Amino acid sequence: MLNLVLVNPMNSFTMIAVWAGAGFVGGMIAGTKKGAFVVGLMVWLACIGIIALCVYLLLQGGLALGTLVIPPGSSLIDLLGIPLIQGAIDQILPLISGIGGGGGLDIMTLITPLIIWFFTPIIIVIVAAIIGSVVRPKEDF
Repeated sequence: MLNLVLVNPMNSFTMIAVWAGAGFVGGMIAGTKKGAFVVGLMVWLACIGIIALCVYLLLQGGLALGTLVIPPGSSLIDLLGIPLIQGAIDQILPLISGIGGGGGLDIMTLITPLIIWFFTPIIIVIVAAIIGSVVRPKEDF
């Protein structure tokens, strides 16, 4: 779930396929374009809500860095080499160097990746849901 929410779909075809599949199935179940829009939006908001709940519960229970377990045969360098963590580091380092580089703080440079990260899955899910509702329209009885 964390990987699904944090990985930028613009960089990963697998994430695009997962979001599109979820939207398509939701649209087929909804059966109407309006219902598909709502289903697509609620899928994304539910994922964000679950992650927010997990973070809240983690902070309520206490977060002890001493309890971090590194699997046998690996090191901290191996953990930092995970593509999800490496992608975050690759995005954060240029921002940090730009802030301390003597230039002013450009707020759009900080906000643009967040806007892309937030809106790309929503657009993918909603478009796939509408396509799913067209493929299998709601049956009238």
